[in-house]
Amino acid sequence: MKTRILLTIGDFNGIGPEIILKSLSNRSLTKKYDLTVLSPVSVLEFYAKHLRKKVYADDFNVIPVGTEKIKISPGKISAEAGSFAGLAIVKAVEMCMDKEYDAIVTAPISKEALNKGGFNYGGHTDMLRDFGNAKEVCMIMVSDKIKVALATNHPPIKKVSSALTREMLQNKLKICCSSLKNDFAVSSPEIGVLALNPHAGDGGVIGNEEQKTINPVVKALKKKYGNKAFSFSLAADAYFASNTYRNYDLTFAMYHDQGLIPFKMLAGMDGINYTAGLGFVRTSPDHGTAFDIAGKNSAGEKSFILAIKWADRIFRNRK
Repeated sequence: MKTRILLTIGDFNGIGPEIILKSLSNRSLTKKYDLTVLSPVSVLEFYAKHLRKKVYADDFNVIPVGTEKIKISPGKISAEAGSFAGLAIVKAVEMCMDKEYDAIVTAPISKEALNKGGFNYGGHTDMLRDFGNAKEVCMIMVSDKIKVALATNHPPIKKVSSALTREMLQNKLKICCSSLKNDFAVSSPEIGVLALNPHAGDGGVIGNEEQKTINPVVKALKKKYGNKAFSFSLAADAYFASNTYRNYDLTFAMYHDQGLIPFKMLAGMDGINYTAGLGFVRTSPDHGTAFDIAGKNSAGEKSFILAIKWADRIFRNRK
């Protein structure tokens, strides 16, 4: 049986519609998966004409979201685009929770437009957590070369330290361990935990988060999951420079750029974003709305197609 996958349109002024249409024009892909797009029909019609892309109605389904009378302005921030992006996400979550579909692949959204459109969230992850009734979730960047999870998603750097509580770290590390087993079929997960400070705090001289927060959590988890399941906090620069990440099934980073810069350098366009901890599968490409090239027919669909393939793979692993 084909995996039933919902594709949310994302911000319709960004590259979301373009990469969706390019993916849907890949008939080997549409034959393998049961794909349904959540979008105003007028958005798909606009971009199909604008980009001169041929798609075949028999290859996929469309569930209309919102009204059809909208202003499409490629490359522009608009509250209307943000509102429609949010509505598509909420509808997709509802349908997956009702077991009508198996997975969601989300096209990129603009956080600014999303908030202007009435959805006060920092991005997909927080929305999916709340509308998906999950206590906690964890963002995991996925590729065949490396997997990187984030303790914090998008707080300003000055707020990262205060966000790293023992409870939060413990919950997220548990989610990562469970996800590796159930979603990625790793029987005995080993997770490399990065330090927050340079040189892992250097014995507390340049920061004590490792001593007071991170390592006590790891110590407690080792008793439950085994000594090899988690490392104590490791200096991030040496960890990647020495290829130590290859010794672990997943790297647990403390903040966004600490994890995503090396991930994107190593994975390139072969990476995707996965939300662990939900009762359904959700993936997305590992890039944003790219307003600067929206509507110019230059966006690549590779990461979006990989997100579809990973959604299927994770769903089947769960089964």
